[in-house]
Amino acid sequence: MDTHAPRKRDGEQRRRELCDAGIQVLAEHGSRGLTHGQVDRCADVPEGTTSYYFRTRAALLRAVGKRVAEIDLANLRSVTERPLDPRAPFTHLAQLTLLQSRGPGLMLNRARHELLLHTTRDPELAEASTKVVSRTIELARDSLAHLQPGTADAELLNAQTNAVTTFITGVFTRLVAGDQTFNDPGQLARQLEAIAAAIAQEHRTAAPEGG
Repeated sequence: MDTHAPRKRDGEQRRRELCDAGIQVLAEHGSRGLTHGQVDRCADVPEGTTSYYFRTRAALLRAVGKRVAEIDLANLRSVTERPLDPRAPFTHLAQLTLLQSRGPGLMLNRARHELLLHTTRDPELAEASTKVVSRTIELARDSLAHLQPGTADAELLNAQTNAVTTFITGVFTRLVAGDQTFNDPGQLARQLEAIAAAIAQEHRTAAPEGG
């Protein structure tokens, strides 16, 4: 009666492993280099394994994109789940950002950029990417609310989210290019906090009298 449950779990695990290998292939060879055979070799599985789970290259690309999003969203959720350090509230967010400069984080960062470029040629991937971006922004907004317990103004949080995510996206791009300007999590944390504070100050200044 329970014989099918382990098989299903094994299949899901194998898909994750293949997608993780796909992230490495994307990072090292670009979207054109992402093939079933290349993923098989990277994952060290028998030839034909990747094509069994992902019948077409388009399906493989979308699955890898979904896996990248899954990792990104889990990282953002960890910000809201982590106890707040009032002395340096943005440190964990800064550390997560700088993880994208080396090792598996850099692989993920490179793969993310390859996928973003590919979305312009794949309507289905573009549609999925739009949904992921919306969810990412929503989680980033939740993170900023968590990092600033006294901030409840929705308009302010939206403005801070736009500014902070735009800045982090720029940092990611520079890290992909090998720029090591951002290598101190403490300094980056202070910069992120300063951006949020500057947006808050601008918001207060723009607020109508008595508002």
